[in-house]
Amino acid sequence: MASTAVMKNSVPNKFANIRQTFGVPLAVLLGAAIWFMHTPSGLSALGQKALSLFVAIFVLYLSEAIPLAVTSILIVPASVLMGIVNVGGALQGFASPSAYLILAAFILAAAMVKTKLAERITYLILSKTGSSPGKITLGVTLANIVIAFLVPSTTARTAIMLPICMSIIALFAAEGRSKFATNLLLVMAFTNTTIGAGILTATVPNPVVVDFLAKSGRIVTYTDWLIYGFPPALIMTLFTWWFIQKVYKPEPELTPGGADRMIREKLTAMGKTTSAEWRTLSIFLLITCLWATQNWTKLDATVVCLLGDCLLFLPKFGVLTWGDANKEVSWQVLLIAGGGISLGEMLMKTGAAKWLATSIFQMLGLRGASVLLTLIVVMFIVQYMHLFFSTVIAMATALLPIVMALADAAHLNPIVLVLPAGMIIGGGPLLMFYNTLPNVVVYGSGKLQVGDFPKVGVALCAFAVILYAVTAATYWRWLGLF
Repeated sequence: MASTAVMKNSVPNKFANIRQTFGVPLAVLLGAAIWFMHTPSGLSALGQKALSLFVAIFVLYLSEAIPLAVTSILIVPASVLMGIVNVGGALQGFASPSAYLILAAFILAAAMVKTKLAERITYLILSKTGSSPGKITLGVTLANIVIAFLVPSTTARTAIMLPICMSIIALFAAEGRSKFATNLLLVMAFTNTTIGAGILTATVPNPVVVDFLAKSGRIVTYTDWLIYGFPPALIMTLFTWWFIQKVYKPEPELTPGGADRMIREKLTAMGKTTSAEWRTLSIFLLITCLWATQNWTKLDATVVCLLGDCLLFLPKFGVLTWGDANKEVSWQVLLIAGGGISLGEMLMKTGAAKWLATSIFQMLGLRGASVLLTLIVVMFIVQYMHLFFSTVIAMATALLPIVMALADAAHLNPIVLVLPAGMIIGGGPLLMFYNTLPNVVVYGSGKLQVGDFPKVGVALCAFAVILYAVTAATYWRWLGLF
């Protein structure tokens, strides 16, 4: 068993070693090459410096030669020493509303996990869907949809769902590798990710998208995101469940083996809904109501979520201590987001993003192309860039400034390209096991192989490209988005 595990992990480990060995030298080499090259027509000297820094950071993000959070911190001293911005400009991204919305979302997730409210809701859903393999995987999909509203973190949702799924696999006597185990774990990870694209706080890239759009003068509220994003995300999620059932149809001889009983026992063991769960639910509902009425109250989503978080710590009423929250907050993600947003701001202000986007636009021959064709081409590029990234937040901060500039080159409202691109980034890391932490976690269960991910992911990613491009060109236009 041990030798099998070693063989299974040897290819990814070898790939990681190569990336880490050559990451820093390659980043320095490419960054220096752009720094010293003749300044191209249309690109300012300051823009060339920003482009040099962007390429070097991009390579470091891809290679993970140094920790991603450290790479983002490096943006601050590097940009100042290179003369691109002053220290205030370099730190601007770390104080952005999206960074604090991410922080607030992690704290809210901590309350959902500590009180076990999300776990209770998951078991309640599974108890209603039935115990056949197909119904169980559908139940997991429905649970992912519901708890995406309650737990604003794909990683936290995975932590809740994985033990439940592993228990169900054991009940079905699916030892080692089986189609049912592969099916269930892929459904759990992939539908967790795809539904996140439809809810502003469900995955980290979404607030980053809102932040970049705000810089272009377009404010997108929680309700706006839900109206535009939830329908295509729901379609994508249900299609993902259906497609995995076709590719990994559970073994015909499989029997439930007590899944219903296990779920009932878990619910019984949890007892009645506790006061802490009710208080957490009430705070969440308050936050949701304020988000839903943003168009009337004019309250910022970040302010609302931070206010709700503070209620979670109130004496006698709250359910969290700072120690509880601190364990759940991914400070690495906050640093990656902050540094990436700062770098994106530099690319836009120096004109580097516009120059790069214009060059790409001309190279692709999109001048005069229809909105739908432009959307499909851009979404295709963004979607399959997941092959090169192991974190969606780094991908979002690296690519969104260029997508914004592409919209400008195509004479389109930035929201036309940026919104679907952001949803593709956050909801489409389905190609490989390293694309996002939920994928890494289920791969680490030992029930999946590397090839299981692209076997379903390649087709799902192609479907997502068409879905979001068509949604933007039709449904969003009908709603008057542009």
